Amino acid sequence: MATDRQERLAQNEALFRVANERMADWEESHAKDSAEPYFCECADPDCREKVSLRRSDYESVRSNPRRFFIVVGHEIPDVETVIETHGDWCVIEKDPSVSDLLKASDPRRQ
Repeated sequence: MATDRQERLAQNEALFRVANERMADWEESHAKDSAEPYFCECADPDCREKVSLRRSDYESVRSNPRRFFIVVGHEIPDVETVIETHGDWCVIEKDPSVSDLLKASDPRRQ
């Protein structure tokens, strides 16, 4: 069972995911194999840092609703696990206890 804190942090990350999904839908912004800026999807609602990703990296993270990309150092070890590191950004995975919340907030699952 997720704690209130775990749920709040997951909801913050999910909000950044929604913003990034909206940006990803902008057809005019995609050039083949070039990196594009996306919002860091960390749990800090005041974070405005960007992560530069290729479309293939973005899609890889989006394939799992428990995964988010963040700037290295923005992870919160007691509520998420770093599963990949790519230079200045990494992929985190949220605890299974917040899976239902994350699936419900995932624009690709609605």
